[in-house]
Amino acid sequence: MTEKAEKRRVTLISLGAALVLILLKLSLGLATGYLILISEALHSSLDALVTIVTFLSIRYAERPADQGHPYGHGKAENLAAFTEAILLFFAIFLIMKEVVERLFFKSVVIEPNIWAVSVLVVSALFDAQRSKALARIAEKYKSPAIEADAVHFRADFVTSTIALSGVVATYLALELRITGAYALIDVVTTCLILAIVVRMVLRILTESAGVLLDRNLASRAALVRDLAAEVPEVIDVEKVRTREAGKQTFVDLTVDIDRNLGAEAAYSIGKRVEETIREHIDDVDVTLQVRPVPGETEDMAERIRSVGAREGYNLHHITVHNVGGVLHVDLDLEMGCDMKLADCHAVSDALERRIREDNPAISEINTHIDWRRPSPVEGVRVDHDRSIEEAVEAVLKGREKILSCTRISLEEEVPGERVLVVHCTMNPEETAETVRAVSEDLEKTLKEKIEGVKRVIIHVEPEPSSPA
Repeated sequence: MTEKAEKRRVTLISLGAALVLILLKLSLGLATGYLILISEALHSSLDALVTIVTFLSIRYAERPADQGHPYGHGKAENLAAFTEAILLFFAIFLIMKEVVERLFFKSVVIEPNIWAVSVLVVSALFDAQRSKALARIAEKYKSPAIEADAVHFRADFVTSTIALSGVVATYLALELRITGAYALIDVVTTCLILAIVVRMVLRILTESAGVLLDRNLASRAALVRDLAAEVPEVIDVEKVRTREAGKQTFVDLTVDIDRNLGAEAAYSIGKRVEETIREHIDDVDVTLQVRPVPGETEDMAERIRSVGAREGYNLHHITVHNVGGVLHVDLDLEMGCDMKLADCHAVSDALERRIREDNPAISEINTHIDWRRPSPVEGVRVDHDRSIEEAVEAVLKGREKILSCTRISLEEEVPGERVLVVHCTMNPEETAETVRAVSEDLEKTLKEKIEGVKRVIIHVEPEPSSPA
């Protein structure tokens, strides 16, 4: 059976039982004069109304989130529970009014009989069964409205038991001819019933009002904080907020991570935090904010690079010098070729101020503007004669680490500034450090040997294995 069908079934059965008991209690209460039975009938009448409200609220709460209600309709159940509590207080007021009148203003003749006892026994059994069934469904589906119904019928079981005791006590008082005692027993028993009901109603009212006012769930927030802190890359859990709506829990939290990890790593860490929370809390909606902070192992250059990234600029070739206990920083700031000098200088000044604010120990900053052309760069392929290839091959011939040359091309980004691209192969077992050293030496030599080359790009590939 689906959740929707099971909720509706238990609610409708509860409603049918309530209607039967109302008729029995009210008819016997009026016939015998028992205030206990009349109060129980009124209580059951409100329970029937409450059950109807619960049924309607469950149907409304089951609607999915929409544009007008992006957080769903779950709070309808909490609103129903709050309404039920208010209705019960109204019933309590009416019964207390009758108690005061019987104590001070009027006398009522009570005629106990076996039917009154039978109705209360049946009522107690019905209430016990309904409470148990409702509590099971409320716990299974985390439904506050059904839980409120379960509390009501648990209270009904207690009050029916007390009412049964009162009926028996008044019957004994009449049999023993204790004048006036039976009426007092009836009133005192009714007051005991009301005290129990008031206590339970106050609990429902407090809990439902807390949810409607977005009360923070302290224990749930503590659990979320602990779960988020278990993810290794999380440095700290900055803020956690929780609230309920029906059976669903909403969690907002902010976690701190190392700011040098990058956007993809930050996204991955955030997903793992969310998954960890969902594994331990059912029906939870998580909103996560990741805050980049300095890592424990972050050095000075990384901190400076992070400041530039936050401001939207790329910094490289960052060097930090300790000159007589004073820190000096040299760095390259990438700027577009289409920017004016005044604008670049203003950006540089603002960036240097941000760096000093983040690193007060820095005394001096020397910023070199690295002019970057937009990408892709407009360029042309340049035809070259055999002499270029011969010059490259002559340089490669003296290098044992270079096994072969697979491509030589010449490109021109700006007139007069040529870029030489050389593809070559090396042993697949060579280390990255060796490849770097060979490439840098080759670039330097080719610049010196070939006139008119502004830049040299060396692309190294592993030598393909010969077929067996």
